[in-house]
Amino acid sequence: MKKISILFYLLVLISCTKKLELKPESSLVVPSSIKDLESLLENNNAVMNLTPSLAQLSADEYFIPSQTDFLSLRNVTGRTTYLWEKDIFQGQTQITDWLTPYKAIFYANSVLGVLEQQPGSNDPAKAIVKGWALFVRAYSHYALVSTFSKAFDTQTSTTDLGIPIKLNAGIDQIEPRASVQQTYEQIIRDATQSAELLQQDIIPGKRNRPSKVAAYAFLARVYLSMRQYPQAEENADKALALYSVLTDFNNLSLTAFGAFDYNSVETIYFSEMNLSLYTQTAAFNSVVYGVDPELIGLYSSNDLRLPIYFRQNAAGNYNPKAINNISQIPFTGLATDEMYLIKAECLARRSEKDQALTLLNTLIQSRTQTGTFLPRTAESPQETLELILTERRKALVWRSLRWTDLKRLNLEGRNIVLTRVLNGQNYTLEPNSPKYVMPIPDDEIVLSGITQNMR
Repeated sequence: MKKISILFYLLVLISCTKKLELKPESSLVVPSSIKDLESLLENNNAVMNLTPSLAQLSADEYFIPSQTDFLSLRNVTGRTTYLWEKDIFQGQTQITDWLTPYKAIFYANSVLGVLEQQPGSNDPAKAIVKGWALFVRAYSHYALVSTFSKAFDTQTSTTDLGIPIKLNAGIDQIEPRASVQQTYEQIIRDATQSAELLQQDIIPGKRNRPSKVAAYAFLARVYLSMRQYPQAEENADKALALYSVLTDFNNLSLTAFGAFDYNSVETIYFSEMNLSLYTQTAAFNSVVYGVDPELIGLYSSNDLRLPIYFRQNAAGNYNPKAINNISQIPFTGLATDEMYLIKAECLARRSEKDQALTLLNTLIQSRTQTGTFLPRTAESPQETLELILTERRKALVWRSLRWTDLKRLNLEGRNIVLTRVLNGQNYTLEPNSPKYVMPIPDDEIVLSGITQNMR
């Protein structure tokens, strides 16, 4: 029996039979109309617009107060990831943080395959669908490489192991792991082409669909994670030139469980965390689990994000509300506040202190109680950069971005050590530790024979 890399492809084919059906000779009846292709990209809610949860579970934005609370976690991976253990899956298979992005890539490649077989035309709708599929493929490959590979490092990227890159919908071809360099090159190639093809404007009520704004914003995020700051700034500029709306938090409810919805005006592209491994979801509604007190302490008393993003429980800890989402599922998409911060950081890094502070203050003022805002000041570009990096922690909380920030900042020598205290014992994650790279699920290793990450 043939070994088949990426086991889920079989599952996808089975799950799709109701829509695509099988001919007697078992070849798929592939959708061909633009409407059908759009449906494949938009209506598979269990696959599309989802990103891995392991980065959020590993980062330093939350804590578990006691051993009893720790043992109450429903999924063993929630416990092992919290303590950065070497083997986080403990024999578990069908890990959705690996499978779901590849399912999305499968759908994107299926759409691209159909489009390639159709005669050429100048149909703008066809171009948009192609751009959409390319964006999904890039976004999903990036979600995977951010989780299962080292941070991009120009000194080692050609030899560091990336991920298997899937560029077609075939299920019988085993792809080896590309290098980190090759993986990022493919992500950038797809995202750049998608920016050329997609419609310019964000579609109201359909922020789960990408646009040129989203493609530029995504490229800004990717280049920032690569520490290629000129390119990050260039793409943040392109995104902000098309869409730069900020929400005045004075107009949001301070008491509602969720002050946002799927069509919040700052959202450029909507995605959220895959909940399968995010076992802390129910726990964060309890009276014991909490947001890291050091993080909470960064918010001033007149910062409206404190009551809008969090609520205090009976134990005195803080739990996250629905942040940038209508539900408590963490928002991981692209938004204008992230673009302001990317632009400001890049300005500070090239010593444009005053421009960087102007952008930073514009963002902070929109989050501050009316009549209480005091502009941030700094004496040097380095001091400005520190203000911006602190603001990233506060503004982009609970979006899985902290993990990639830790990886890139530690490569720059910031030496950020993460510490957990549980049952009287200290657990630490050292800068640039191999444990910043998640292990590839064991069942994938068995099926495909690709190289496992060393932790």
